[in-house]
Amino acid sequence: MPVYSGKEELLPYSLSRWTDLPGSDNKWEWFKSQLQAGKMRAFDPRTAVPVEWSLAPQDTLGLIFWTKNPANLIADQKLLDSYPLVIHMTLTGWEEVEKGAPGIEEGLELLRETVDVFGSHRVVWRLSPVPMVDDLLQRFEFMVDNVSPLGLREVYVAFLQENDLMPEQRSRRTRVEMLKQMSLVANRGGLRVLLCNEDRSLQSEYHLPRNLQSGVCESGERFVEPLRHLAMLHKTMPPGNVAREGCGCALAVDPFTINETCTMGCLYCYAADKSLASKKRNTTKFSLPLVS
Repeated sequence: MPVYSGKEELLPYSLSRWTDLPGSDNKWEWFKSQLQAGKMRAFDPRTAVPVEWSLAPQDTLGLIFWTKNPANLIADQKLLDSYPLVIHMTLTGWEEVEKGAPGIEEGLELLRETVDVFGSHRVVWRLSPVPMVDDLLQRFEFMVDNVSPLGLREVYVAFLQENDLMPEQRSRRTRVEMLKQMSLVANRGGLRVLLCNEDRSLQSEYHLPRNLQSGVCESGERFVEPLRHLAMLHKTMPPGNVAREGCGCALAVDPFTINETCTMGCLYCYAADKSLASKKRNTTKFSLPLVS
């Protein structure tokens, strides 16, 4: 079986949007074993076929980590030194339903450590989904006050995706008003609020607050631009554009699928939606990637 290069195919590696790979000790140990082996078996997003992908730094376009708990990333930072990467850390302060995730104080401390170790240019704060709590603005203001000194200048937000676990109960008008208020709070801390393109029903209101915009969580361009710069210096053909999903995010190689489990067990999680598969996941238990 051939081993594909993410850099040659212009596909970053997503770790992982379906489950919190860094936040699971077992899954993190699995990934470290793949780093040692120099390759992993994961799905080609263009074909949905599992193939071998090189994990050699010279073959890796970029690593995209999605996590609520980056403690393993911090502890094993030296393993990642040779890789271009970005860490999307979700911190919502919604402790009532995010039972497996760090609380707001612990989460903020982990975010500080992550920025200290990897740099603010490689860390993204996600407040997703926007919590359904009465004191949302107070919680958000507390987080903004603590995040702003770290040098982060954006927060990505999204509302609940359709699922059968916890339906979104807020009206469109209510959500737009929330976004307007959140943008005012964020503006005082020097942050922009970027709303996921998946929330298409709210797009007509984007023009209202100046620092509230439609956003793309991870376009992949951060990994391609350095290659283009080198190509221009050496007067070679610059690389093409990364392939995109409908929301604008880069297509990415992922070893996990929507059928995988996540150890966080968030009560609202769309990836645990009971309507998505005939054999349901228990989101409190560990499983290896189905393609292993």
